Amino acid sequence: MKNTLPSMLPPFIMDAIAQPIGCVHEHALLVAGLGAALSNGLGIAFVLDDDMNYNPAQSLTCKLSGRDAVLKKRFEFDVRFYISSKAPLFAVYCFDRKWGMVDRGDANHPIDSARLPEVARASIDKGRAVLAAQGLQEVTHPYFFLPSPGCTTQLDGLPANVLESLFAEIV
Repeated sequence: MKNTLPSMLPPFIMDAIAQPIGCVHEHALLVAGLGAALSNGLGIAFVLDDDMNYNPAQSLTCKLSGRDAVLKKRFEFDVRFYISSKAPLFAVYCFDRKWGMVDRGDANHPIDSARLPEVARASIDKGRAVLAAQGLQEVTHPYFFLPSPGCTTQLDGLPANVLESLFAEIV
């Protein structure tokens, strides 16, 4: 089987990892504005989580639900758009709380959006386009669990991965 993991982190991720965590209150204003843009662009409500304890980002969460035409199954996904305070970066974090559409994994572990039903992917892609239009760059799923050189988690001082360094230690 071919290894699809990136062999090294791109410069934009390495540069962001080296930056300090931004100011919570200033970042909350930015993320709230992005939440309004996402709500307008997708026509759905987003919930802002501005808690940055052990998280160098804030998140905007929505629920995507519907019926997959191919599998003829109902689905409900939680989708978080994490917005890093270290750099103009975002990450899409999806999970299937009911494990109804994708194979079982560990609770709250992210699913690559490529594995979601087409209608859900289309909504997420609209969200990506909204954030890109606001000047943010995406850190994609294949980078989430790669080591962040020289970084440790705030919670327990263990070696950190990209998701923990730029977005969230606790999801």
